[in-house]
Amino acid sequence: MAENIKATPGGQPAPAGQPEAACWPASGSCAECGAVFSDPAKKLAFGYQAASAPCACHDICVEDVRDISSRSRTLTHCVPCNPDGRAGCRGGFLPDGVPAIVSYRVLCAEESLPSTCDRVGVKVEFEVVLRYGATTLAVVTPIDMFEILWHQFARFPGGVFYPNNTAGQTQFRNELAVIDGSCMTVIFESVTVGTEGNDCMLTINYKLVDKLWKYENLLVSAIKPYAGVGDSVPVTICETFGSGHYIGPCADSGPCGSGAPA
Repeated sequence: MAENIKATPGGQPAPAGQPEAACWPASGSCAECGAVFSDPAKKLAFGYQAASAPCACHDICVEDVRDISSRSRTLTHCVPCNPDGRAGCRGGFLPDGVPAIVSYRVLCAEESLPSTCDRVGVKVEFEVVLRYGATTLAVVTPIDMFEILWHQFARFPGGVFYPNNTAGQTQFRNELAVIDGSCMTVIFESVTVGTEGNDCMLTINYKLVDKLWKYENLLVSAIKPYAGVGDSVPVTICETFGSGHYIGPCADSGPCGSGAPA
């Protein structure tokens, strides 16, 4: 005899009297989206022309995050001091100040899985533009490479870290067997140039949030805010910007990246 199953968030039983295989609560699933869609100013700003749009269940295939690690990093890189500094007794220039930072960005980033399958290798390459005096610019591309061990990942959404023992290592290896990919978020906290002795040192403080995901087929409640005219169906086109926006793996990242031919 088949069991009667009530699908509820977090696996909790639905209150008595609720229909079988129904999400609970049955209302309020689209409350946040509904508030945006029904706001006249936001509707005008975002071009929502539909008079009404039901909150409906959608079957979508997405990258569902299962594990997250947040790491604070400090990368230091020696850079030339101002070329017009005072000359030292053995030649060269002593630091008579430091270059100014014009701009900085993530040039490329990538991840890899070692054969041990108990950690994730991370590589992030930055691009920093420095100004010397009024007219001289220089570009440096420092690289940070490190590993995130299994016990530095926490399961989403529970937030429980994998144990730092053999059992936790085995759990993470089993998890990696079903993981399809990852994404990274880089948060700059500070980028500075200072002096250390006779050297000028570029210091990048940043946070990296690494997320491991699995392709998943999910049912979600959502609103379609754009309606076609008559029987027509709206067409959505997505484009990945190529004019300096794309951040890909460090191999073949362009003539200035670490993957550039020697």
